[in-house]
Amino acid sequence: MKKIYLLLVRLARLAFGAKKAQYQVAYFMSFAGNETFIRELVKQFGSDEVLIVYKTNVKENVLQLQQGHIIKHAIEFKKFQVTSFVKGIKLARVTLFDNYYPELSAINKTKKDYFIQMWHANGAIKAFGWEDPSTYHRSVEDQQRFQRVYDSFDQIVVGSEKMADVFQRSWHVASDKIDRIGYPRTDKYFEESWIEKARKKIQTKLPELTQKRVILYAPTYRKDVSFSLPDDWRKIKVPQDAVLIVRLHPHLANVERQIVDASPDRVIMVDHFISTQELLCVADTLITDYSSIAFDFSLLDNARSVIFFTYDLEEFERTVGIQASFKAAFLNQMVNTVEQLNDAILFGNSDKNVIHKLNQQWNTLNDGHSSARLIKQVKERCTDE
Repeated sequence: MKKIYLLLVRLARLAFGAKKAQYQVAYFMSFAGNETFIRELVKQFGSDEVLIVYKTNVKENVLQLQQGHIIKHAIEFKKFQVTSFVKGIKLARVTLFDNYYPELSAINKTKKDYFIQMWHANGAIKAFGWEDPSTYHRSVEDQQRFQRVYDSFDQIVVGSEKMADVFQRSWHVASDKIDRIGYPRTDKYFEESWIEKARKKIQTKLPELTQKRVILYAPTYRKDVSFSLPDDWRKIKVPQDAVLIVRLHPHLANVERQIVDASPDRVIMVDHFISTQELLCVADTLITDYSSIAFDFSLLDNARSVIFFTYDLEEFERTVGIQASFKAAFLNQMVNTVEQLNDAILFGNSDKNVIHKLNQQWNTLNDGHSSARLIKQVKERCTDE
């Protein structure tokens, strides 16, 4: 099936031939949260020069951008709809991606094609690419296909030397492909107006949180793996002056409800019309496991503590893998039982050592101006052509 699908991608590429670019930039969107960058793209290039090629899971976010008259041109890339994918690439001078797209292994790049990988995470705790344990159990043909995707990128944008090292190891790419200009998705965490708007939105919609200490539990999404908490989760203790918000991936909304129903008092869920990024702006404590959300949270002035609740560490390492350097740096901050988690919640409220370490290692190039730097490079590339 994969061979047939990728053959169709190649044929679609040939069918479009040397079609002239109609847009300066195409942005391939599979994750929400980078709308600030998209707005800046449109501001700098004009709405007629920017094309959004989006996956169905972010359709609502794209509709909001369209309704707000931010973007004019968008193509939905549904599963196996190869013409949409190829069309997006052929119609733009520069193409930006926020994820791994297997279709790129079947795209024979020309000199006119220029691909930039922006990724969807500011740092890495989970292993991926060649550091994913499952990669070495795949066929040589699969491994070669993976590498063709990695090699297709002309630039890979990062927010730290630490993340540059991760990409070099995980994707086997040369250092000169790494674009050390900061991570555009973090710019909003330096923007006081955006932060204040997020806080006012929550205060208006959820005034009961105003006088509470907000603890946010946001574990990573486990693709193709069912999510379940440890048996002793019912023993979680939320302080009287606090509320613990459970926020899972949108695909796990039903599980989110089940967790809250099986939890003691002061454990709640919040409707997803308030984004996870907005919730970060009012939380003083983040509980996560292997999610890159920790790197984003550490940039906010309200961040007081990050707790890594890694009750399934051994199993996760075996099936998904985590970055060895991250484990070495933060092993002492990982808690494995609900009893340990309760202690961390109670006594770790003012401990900013983890926050400092996260920023020191993973946010060194992020300063709120990464989007401007990247857009400047894209402009130069378009002008050179």
